[in-house]
Amino acid sequence: MITEAPSAVTGLLATAAATFAATLASSEPLTAGSPTREPDALETGQAVLVHFTGSSTGDLVVIVDGELTTVLGESELGPLDLADALAPAIDAVATSIGPVVLGPLQVLDARLALHRVFAHADAALVPLHGRSGPRAAVAIGLPQAAVDRRTAIEDVPAHRLDLLRGVEMEATAELGRARMTVNDLLSLRTGAVIELDRAAGSAADLFVNGRLIARGEVVVIDENYGLRITQVVTEEIGR
Repeated sequence: MITEAPSAVTGLLATAAATFAATLASSEPLTAGSPTREPDALETGQAVLVHFTGSSTGDLVVIVDGELTTVLGESELGPLDLADALAPAIDAVATSIGPVVLGPLQVLDARLALHRVFAHADAALVPLHGRSGPRAAVAIGLPQAAVDRRTAIEDVPAHRLDLLRGVEMEATAELGRARMTVNDLLSLRTGAVIELDRAAGSAADLFVNGRLIARGEVVVIDENYGLRITQVVTEEIGR
C-alpha cells in the first residue's frame, strides 16, 4: 500500500528519484512513483548502498531489477561491477540532494539494503516504473539527529533565509599551522622554510568566519589556487 512519506525525506526523495530515472541507463523511460514507507515496493534485484554526510546525513540505496543489472553489467571493456556501473548515476543523485560527501559504495541484496535504510528514524522509498511495472527504486534513511536538523531548518520562513543570501562572509583556506617562538619569528629571512603540522598531500581546511566547514585538495585554476572540496564538516572537529 502506498503511503505518504515523512516530510523530512520527501524533498530529498523527489529530486533523488527524478535524477536517478534521468541518468540510469535503461532500455525504456522510467517514471518516479509516489513515496512509500513499504520496503517491499521493490525488494528483488541488486542494490547499491552508500552513506552520505554534509547538508544531510543518512543512507542512500538505489535498486535495479535483474534485467537492468544485466544491461548495466555489459560493457565494451567487459562486465562491470554493479557499483562501478551505477557510480555516475549515484554521483548525480548526490549532487541533486545537496552538498554531501559519499562513503564507499556497497553492493547488497535489495532486502538487506532496505532493511538497513528502514532501520533509521525516518525512511522512505520511491519506485521507478517502466512499462511492465517497477524496474528500479531509490530509498533514503535519515537518523533522528538529521531529521531534527532538517525540521529546524524547514521551520524558518523562506523569506527570512533569503535575506541572508547576499551577506558576504570571509572564507580562508589553511594548509597547516606552526608554533614559533618570538626568536624564531624575528629570525625569519627570505628563503626560510617553516614546517607545518600537516603531512605532504594532506587535505587543506576551509574556514568561513573562523569556523571549519570543509576540507579539500589544493588545485590550480589558470594561474590561481583553488580548493576542491572532498569533505563537508557538519561539526567542527578538533585536530
